[in-house]
Amino acid sequence: MLFDAQLLATPAYAVDIDAADSVELVRRLRKGNPTQRPNLLVDCQHLRCLRTRGVSFLVSRLLLTRTAGAELLLYNVGPTLLRALQLLQLQQLFRIWPASATPSGQQTLV
Repeated sequence: MLFDAQLLATPAYAVDIDAADSVELVRRLRKGNPTQRPNLLVDCQHLRCLRTRGVSFLVSRLLLTRTAGAELLLYNVGPTLLRALQLLQLQQLFRIWPASATPSGQQTLV
């Protein structure tokens, strides 16, 4: 999947999965514009919940957020988390940007 212009054309909001109630955030954003799915950017580099609660907790939060109506871009995804997301076939639901990737106009997402 290419890092497409549609993501850049729509407002994107950085969200801290550790601190924010992402489902409530999506509900508030959708209330303002019910026809548009908000884009949420999740920096996976220093997720406390990943270290303390594990991949299943993180995946559960991400799936609940998506179900609430958001599109998610996970960036700075480390190799272990990337492999887990691929094994769960979640690259079909989320845009994933590996940590080793450098930002550029031609960057390919998984």
